[in-house]
Amino acid sequence: MTTKMKKETKHIKLIKAHNNNIAISDMNLQDKFTEFENSKLNESETLLYEINKKPQNFKRYSRGQIVKVKFGVNIGSEFSGDHYAIIISKKDTMKNPILHVIPLTSKKHNYNVKISNILYNEDNINSLKELAENETDNKKKKEIEKCIKYYENRKNKISYACIKHLKTISKLSICKPFNEYDYKYLNGLKVSTETLDLIDQEIIKEYTM
Repeated sequence: MTTKMKKETKHIKLIKAHNNNIAISDMNLQDKFTEFENSKLNESETLLYEINKKPQNFKRYSRGQIVKVKFGVNIGSEFSGDHYAIIISKKDTMKNPILHVIPLTSKKHNYNVKISNILYNEDNINSLKELAENETDNKKKKEIEKCIKYYENRKNKISYACIKHLKTISKLSICKPFNEYDYKYLNGLKVSTETLDLIDQEIIKEYTM
């Protein structure tokens, strides 16, 4: 097969994949398909970024830290969508491109572990409110208030750790903060040692007993 034919064959397959995605999109499905188009676009953009930028160093994360992850749209009951997750990796480094995470959900199931409300941190909120009060730039003030409102809306939401969906992710799958104040807020979100111990116990039950 010539190089040209190989290229044509690849393009035919990609066109078929594109047509399949269009057909799925036109069905207007809900649940994991709600953000189907955004997920497919993000997937292609992330792959191009990886190819063109070839990142050598990555942000270093600590065990127990909370991040928001783009899990994509996956087959069957595999975890899908954008969700917060707890990092359970130990001794992360800037050279390490992957993390092990436990996704979080607000849905209660027998196999999910209740870990209370970890997305709302009163100290972080109060720090942002103080920052907003002292901010004279209206544009920055609105960005701070946007972050405050986003997390205050999660004040009474209980989070559950999906132990069965423990997953290895690329650090490139971690969502960017919606503004710099969200970045500051998320940097301060971390589960307690007691919560990590509980998660460890459930992981042992699920995968080793």
